Amino acid sequence: MSAEVVSWGIIGCAGIAEKTCQAIADAKNATVVAVGSRNVDKAANFVKRHAPGAAPYASYDDVLKDSRVQAVYIPLPTAMRKEWVLKAAANKKHVLCEKPIAVSNEDAEEMIKACKEAGVQFMDNTMMMHHDRLKKIQEIVGNHDAFGAVKHVVSCFTIPFGNEEEWARNNIRMNGSTEPYGALGDLGWYSIRISQWAFRYEEPQEVSCHYFESTEDAVPITAHAILKYSGGRTATFDCSFKCSLRQWVEVVGEKHRVSWDDFVVTHEKDEARYTVAEAGIAEKAITFPKRVLEEGNVQKCVQHVKLIENMSELVSKGVIDHWPTISEQTQRIMMALHESAKNNGTWTKAHAPSRVGQVPSGHKTIPMNCELGYA
Repeated sequence: MSAEVVSWGIIGCAGIAEKTCQAIADAKNATVVAVGSRNVDKAANFVKRHAPGAAPYASYDDVLKDSRVQAVYIPLPTAMRKEWVLKAAANKKHVLCEKPIAVSNEDAEEMIKACKEAGVQFMDNTMMMHHDRLKKIQEIVGNHDAFGAVKHVVSCFTIPFGNEEEWARNNIRMNGSTEPYGALGDLGWYSIRISQWAFRYEEPQEVSCHYFESTEDAVPITAHAILKYSGGRTATFDCSFKCSLRQWVEVVGEKHRVSWDDFVVTHEKDEARYTVAEAGIAEKAITFPKRVLEEGNVQKCVQHVKLIENMSELVSKGVIDHWPTISEQTQRIMMALHESAKNNGTWTKAHAPSRVGQVPSGHKTIPMNCELGYA
């Protein structure tokens, strides 16, 4: 039996929406039926280039009123997301939302609560979480006899475009009214998420963050952060709009470590590599030789397509999955890091989750098989 094809609407014609439309086109269970813009000509041009056959609309509301639309993708700026998530929920549309999901913890909780009460799925567009590579690395990290307990996670995500005067002046990522969390929200979000994944979504005890460069209206350009967990475990990351493109992560166990240098967006479309290694100390400590234990290559998985397929499957089954809890947790940790940075790196606790964002009763952490969509 073929999978039900879920009909999608696109709220806004942002550049990232082009990638999502391609993902929907390549997915086996999704199709774009509507695209909304504040300018119908812009919507029509977008449809012609990226979503042939979809209806172009002159407003976002018209997309939500289209009875064919089952799920919507919202790539609007962070400052606008709450309004349109709430409207989507009110219209019984499932929601795929860009990140960070909101400008405050309170807004994020309200958005997720609205979706839950409307009986619609909420998911953020963190594509890397849907790659089969993460399932394979989960097996490696979960083998405590071989890998040992996870003690540290270090990651980075940086891009160089902030060095370009025009980009720095005109890109919304540098605009405090649209994207107040700058590099922390746009790039650091991924490092927070992969750190939480590695520690099975355990709440960090405290976090600390420094903004080393910001715009005149206090949008962070470069940030370094530390997340402190129980038992002396830690995660660190840096993110920046002014460094060469880097996107690597290393998960460090008591015995081995696993690393991959394209953890946000894969270097190749349908291949994703990782390396498991250990090091030793040679005689007289003349060298510290590295031994590669495994070089893996997970093929035939395109993460942005897999996300759409996973979301569409949830929509067609009417399942409200764990994803809202994970989004809300990532948002809270990001906000705690921002609060710390405003106070010169003071150790800060993430606000306690509300009921809508809590881990299910009886669980201290979210099972690692769940966040990948394999539960």
